[in-house]
Amino acid sequence: MRWTKTLIPTLKENPQEALIKSHRLMLRAGLIRKLASGTYSYLPLGLRALQKAIEIVRSQMNEAGGLEVLLPAIHPAELWKESGRFEILGEDMIHFKDRHGKENVLGPTHEEVITDLVRREIHSYKQLPLTLYQIQTKFRDEMRPRSGIIRSREFIMKDAYSFHASPESLDRTYQSMKEAYQKIFKRCGLEFFIVQADPGAMGGSGSQEFVLFSEAGEDWMVQFGDSDRVVSVEMAHRLVKQRAFPKNGPQGQWKAVPTPGHSSVESVSAYLKKKPSDLLKTMVYQVDRAPFQCRLVKVLVRGDHEVSDYKVRKIFPGAYLASWKVINDQGSAFGFSGPIQCQGIGPLLKNAPLLVDDDVLDMKDFVVGANKKDSHLVDCNLGDIYLENKEREWVIGDFRKVIEGDQGDCQGKAVALKFRTAIELGHIFKLNLRYSAPLKAHYLDSDGKENPMIMGCYGIGVNRILAAAIEQCADNKGIVWPKSISPFQVLVVVIDPKDEGAMKIASQLEDSEELKASGVDILIDDRSESAGVKFNDADLIGIPLRVVLGPKNLKLGKVELKVRKTGEMTLVDIPCLASQILKVLDKIA
Repeated sequence: MRWTKTLIPTLKENPQEALIKSHRLMLRAGLIRKLASGTYSYLPLGLRALQKAIEIVRSQMNEAGGLEVLLPAIHPAELWKESGRFEILGEDMIHFKDRHGKENVLGPTHEEVITDLVRREIHSYKQLPLTLYQIQTKFRDEMRPRSGIIRSREFIMKDAYSFHASPESLDRTYQSMKEAYQKIFKRCGLEFFIVQADPGAMGGSGSQEFVLFSEAGEDWMVQFGDSDRVVSVEMAHRLVKQRAFPKNGPQGQWKAVPTPGHSSVESVSAYLKKKPSDLLKTMVYQVDRAPFQCRLVKVLVRGDHEVSDYKVRKIFPGAYLASWKVINDQGSAFGFSGPIQCQGIGPLLKNAPLLVDDDVLDMKDFVVGANKKDSHLVDCNLGDIYLENKEREWVIGDFRKVIEGDQGDCQGKAVALKFRTAIELGHIFKLNLRYSAPLKAHYLDSDGKENPMIMGCYGIGVNRILAAAIEQCADNKGIVWPKSISPFQVLVVVIDPKDEGAMKIASQLEDSEELKASGVDILIDDRSESAGVKFNDADLIGIPLRVVLGPKNLKLGKVELKVRKTGEMTLVDIPCLASQILKVLDKIA
């Protein structure tokens, strides 16, 4: 490939919109260009790197026994409603009505679609286990797309789904996929870690994330002291006291105050001249799954803390944040819910059980929502909550996400919790019956009995492999590609493209059967630019090995080889150039 025959629009300056290293360098190196918020075009260099990553993923999935399919990107909304996830994903889901008035979804993931396919085609235990995968574009209406391709509205994902007749069969495939993921990320040159994770809206039980620790990461991980135990922030538990909710204490001293247009903790605390920690948040969750059909749950946490969805789901499986419509239909007001002044609100919300975070028990004279729009109650106390909710179900414990200063238990010892940001590369789940049961994906066992299939799910954000590699390996000059996913392995810099002898050597390398047989991809910089411009661009685009055809060395029958990662330079004789290139490449990771 000749530089003059392709499109590599490099930039000298850092784009102002790019806040993290990978985003800056992908724009500067001409890998991508932004179309709109959260959507990017891949240019030739970026697409080649993406295709290299995809082929690594595909080869390992095939080796693990996966069968590749391609599923529709447009899904009928009825399928998502059948699984119960249409409301759960809420505004993150892009959906629309077609010309016939039918509601459709642009697929953010494909559990429903693959389960629908399998329930139509698989009917016997003799057809199981089965693992299907695809590599396809997904769509999510991110509220704040950022960090380039790390968090975008449109992204490429490898998603695999396995179907089984027994938990033991699922365990075997889960382990096989875990090993396949390890091979994929090792081949891509990534230093990854495996952490226990929250299944989230995916549902199911066991779940592990493959992450790369990076300052550019948006997912928080928690390490227990100096141990090897690392979990997602959602799953990290802190040490809490075993306490009961106080039955006594001040009551009836609160008063209602107007808070027009103020519903968030930050807005209300500023308006009332209070600290966020003086506010008590009441988060309302909805539970639709048996045995908790059509139930609401109130979770109480301090205003400066965040509820852990995972910890809520440990008590109420399948719980998710209730929508504004559900809360308003119960006679409360979205953004103004509270555990006091519940007269006049619907029974589902009024009689909702309470999950109370332990830190709440240390609060006094706090602010809560008044269950009316633009209204809060001030000078509230625990006695007020108890008086109004003493007949309800209560659970007191750890229901918030951990923060700096918390301690956790590690092998019976209290240790400090350490926080690190990470880029999520992949996620594997044991879905069990989460989708097969509601979608009635059944099979007949050896006794002719009908059973729901047991499922697993395994996802990789393919775009993120590129961003993660750049975050991990780049230096102050530009990208340093791992050899396996580099757009090209060799960059031949012809200092003077008018030099016929230099161009002849470049062409010979391009046509070398020895290099082709080893799968070496070559880019020839034949531009009429200065050597300085070419060298700067070479460092920027990060091809692992640079071959410099300069007039001084060529007169001596020599060619310069330079390794991008280490800067190591070697002069080699022209007749053995191809073999020396292979020798140097063999040493590059």
